[in-house]
Amino acid sequence: MMDSSRFAYFLNAVHYCIWLNDIKFGEFNERIAHYLLDPIPKFLFTKEWRERYYERLANSKKDRENFFYNKKRGFHIKWANHWFGYLYSGYPGFLSFLMLGLIHNHYGEISFLIKIITIIVPIGICYIPAYKAVFLNDRYLKYFKEFEKESKEWHRRWARITWVFCIGAVIVSLCGIAVMLEIMIGLKNIHFPFLPH
Repeated sequence: MMDSSRFAYFLNAVHYCIWLNDIKFGEFNERIAHYLLDPIPKFLFTKEWRERYYERLANSKKDRENFFYNKKRGFHIKWANHWFGYLYSGYPGFLSFLMLGLIHNHYGEISFLIKIITIIVPIGICYIPAYKAVFLNDRYLKYFKEFEKESKEWHRRWARITWVFCIGAVIVSLCGIAVMLEIMIGLKNIHFPFLPH
């Protein structure tokens, strides 16, 4: 285990598992696309075109792998970075929504700019330690090397922890919105069409 804070280890393990899940999802989509598109060259191309198609496919394999799996600039790591950022932001997002509700309750209707600032500032401030722990100088790459050596049991355990982290982020965000609405207008004044009256 790497010598660093538990916070950094936790966030990097979650980021790593999000990356692995994005790869699995991408490979699942690729299998479906292959299953649907594979008959086209087999049955609709001439022999010459089919041979050329498969040759080009084989020649571009390395480029495709680099495009998808490069750990610095690849498709999957970019999506993992985005999802990690969005989900991590769900936790300080609760504070943002709470503050927005309190400001609205105290001052009444506020400008759109103040609303945006109220949401962005707490999330931005709280994101700084996560950025330093995971992304600064591509720190996650060192963790990825360490995590790839871990056992299957470690991977299963952290996959579960990552799912809890992700679901928790969504729940905390929704709770933040609910608290904001309660402070601003009271939940009893909100009528959801999918709930019985």
